[in-house]
Order: sequence, then structure tokens, then C-alpha cells
Amino acid sequence: MAFLISLIDIFLILVLVRLLVKPNEAFYDPIFRLIYRVTDPLLKACSYVAKTIPGQVFLSLAVLIVVRGLLYGSTAGQSALSGIGISLLDFLRLIFQAYFVIWLVTVLSRWSYQTSIQGMIDRALHPFSRLSWRFRIRRKNYHLFVLVVLYLGYVLVSGIVRYALFQGSVIAALPYGFVEGFLLILNLFPFPGFFSLVIIAGALLSWVNPDPSNSIVRAIYGISEPLLQPFRRFVPNLGGFDISPIIALFCFQLIGSLGQQIVSGLIRI
Repeated sequence: MAFLISLIDIFLILVLVRLLVKPNEAFYDPIFRLIYRVTDPLLKACSYVAKTIPGQVFLSLAVLIVVRGLLYGSTAGQSALSGIGISLLDFLRLIFQAYFVIWLVTVLSRWSYQTSIQGMIDRALHPFSRLSWRFRIRRKNYHLFVLVVLYLGYVLVSGIVRYALFQGSVIAALPYGFVEGFLLILNLFPFPGFFSLVIIAGALLSWVNPDPSNSIVRAIYGISEPLLQPFRRFVPNLGGFDISPIIALFCFQLIGSLGQQIVSGLIRI
């Protein structure tokens, strides 16, 4: 059962990426083409109900979340409704963390040319851009606006799911969502968090001179380099040996540890 749940998690990520990849990008990029081929059977099965690609993607996500919840419920000895609720909350956590990664990379990056990765990021942030236009948010306040909407949106939606599926209290669910959102962000930094893994992968790639046109290589460098740039401003280059990844990993571990202590102290208060 654990293997099936992990397999569904992989499909959830692939279907989400599929939503952000254009057909012409899949034609030229072998990695994106593979994602299309893997997810095509699932989307084709959903095409009998939903006629548009976005509709097929969202229906596929809903089916995967429900199946994952049923498997989780049977494994943990919980009801089907509870399993689906936990599965939905896990999916919301994944979306929240993925968007925070996108937001942080956008804040730190200085893109000088258009790439497929940047195109995916722009498409992912399109709903926030439209919302900022509607509220007439100034350009200098755009990134703060996105972070606030993302955080409050997660707190609200996760609180509604907890209240609807677990019959809890909305008053208790919302503060819990605030704390959980903060912890989800913190968990991205220390090892084995996403940012630490990407920095390690980028450091290993720098030793083998990979193909710079490869989409995975560009994605890793597109995330790791903006994260390392602030550290390179004050970390000296020791005879061609870049120690900024080591300093960054140490700082990420420190941030995670201090953050956990702060949250634990607040909970006791």
C-alpha cells in the first residue's frame, strides 16, 4: 500500500507539471515529452467526462486524491472519508510548498532571457498576476502580495477542509493553519528539505559538467543559483573552490532548528 501511495504522489506531481507545460515545449524537450507520455493515459481516460485539457487535469487530480485517500484510509484503519480528507490536506500542503518554492525563486532570480522553466513559473503565477491587476497592486509590492495571498489562501482552504471533513472548530482550524504553514515553509530549508536537496544536486552537477541545455539541469541551477547568490556576496572563493553551498546548508539547518524552537515556544505559551 505504501508503494501505491508513493506512486500516486509521483503521478500527482507529474500531472501538476503537465498543466504548466505547453505542447510545443514537450515536442522539443525529452523530459517534458516523457511527462506527456506518462500522463496521457490518465488524461485520456478523463477525456470522456472533461473535454478541455485543464478539465482533464483537474479531474485526474481529483481521482488520484480520492484513490490515495481510500488507500491511506484502508492502511491506517480509518474511514474512507477521513482518508480522503487527509489525502486532500496532503495535496494542499504540496501545492503550498510548491508555490512557495516558485515565489522564492522568482524573488531571488534575475532572469535575463526566456527559458522553458521561466515560462512554467510565469504560467504558475498567472492567477496571482491577474488578482494583483484586479486589486491594482503596485509592481514593487507584487511579491509581498503573492506571499500574503498564498499564505492566507492555504490557511483558509485547509481550515475549511478540516472543518468540513473532520467536524472540527473553525476557530481552532485557522490558527493551526497559520502554524502549519510556517512549519511547511521551514521544512523546505534544512536537510532533507527541498532547497537543501537542490543545492546538493547543483553542487554535485558542477563537478561533472552536465549538458546546460538539459531541462532538469536548468531547473536545478535555476533554483540553486538564486539561493546561493546571497551567500556568494560574502563567502570568499578559496582558490576556485566554492564553499557557498556548505555555508548555505549550514544556515538552512540553523534556520530550521531555530524556527522549530520558536514554534514550540509559542505553542507552550
